[in-house]
Amino acid sequence: MTNIKRVAGLALVILTGVVSIMPVQASWQRKWTIGYEKNTNGPEKKVQGTNGWYFMYSEAVNTEGKFDAANAKECIWTDKGSCRMWYDYKEMWMPAPYAEEGYDCLASDCWWRMDGNGIMDPNVKEGAVSSVIAWEAPEDGTYSVNSEYAAGSMPFDWTGRDYDDGDGLTLYLCTDTDTVDKAFCGVKPDTGKKVVDNMPSGSLKGEVKLKKGEKIYIVADPGENGGSDIATVKMEIIQEEGESIRTFWRIIMGAGIAASVLLIGLIIFLALRGRKARIESEEDVE
Repeated sequence: MTNIKRVAGLALVILTGVVSIMPVQASWQRKWTIGYEKNTNGPEKKVQGTNGWYFMYSEAVNTEGKFDAANAKECIWTDKGSCRMWYDYKEMWMPAPYAEEGYDCLASDCWWRMDGNGIMDPNVKEGAVSSVIAWEAPEDGTYSVNSEYAAGSMPFDWTGRDYDDGDGLTLYLCTDTDTVDKAFCGVKPDTGKKVVDNMPSGSLKGEVKLKKGEKIYIVADPGENGGSDIATVKMEIIQEEGESIRTFWRIIMGAGIAASVLLIGLIIFLALRGRKARIESEEDVE
């Protein structure tokens, strides 16, 4: 009876250990996010390509859902240019032309904003540009992408001047070759105040197969008029298939098989040991 209890207890410990590993898939699962208070593998450093994230712009606008990655250029992390000071940002990602010495953001109504954590406002009245966040796949695999957004044109009055030029913007979820999903975000109701309430909102979703080094993009296209355009996105990318996923499950399966073999071996050993003890006891009685 004692041996049986020991075997049962050992079996419980082994099985509990194996089962406890299984939920690790959810937390271990390769995931990247941007736009959340706490990102998973997000862009902590102000360096392009950190954990796969890139912050870009494109002079191609009003493209009707077609995005040419060849037109996208990387922004620079800077404390110069644009009208970032009115947003209370010391530094941000910015197209290089807006950071040049002598650039007059007020003359061109350039209220561009890209903070590196989901805000991408292509708010430039003169010389509209698209705002782009890109993510580069670390290996071949299948990736699911979900991006929640609040975006559109936001008319408001600031210091007695009306800013109501926007004609809405279009968000695209793209790869290097295809448009996965898109949504047009129009002009929000004029509340008379500069507050981001009641903005057009929704989500862009898709599942894509990427080769190592290929990118997924979310693009804020301001159309012909970039005035008063604003976009806030939360994007989550999860690797569904790939070598890392297969390796993880091989480890789990290997651990389960090893635990099962060990358990069976212990049961056989204890059974033989018990049988031997019974035989010896019977011989002593005789």
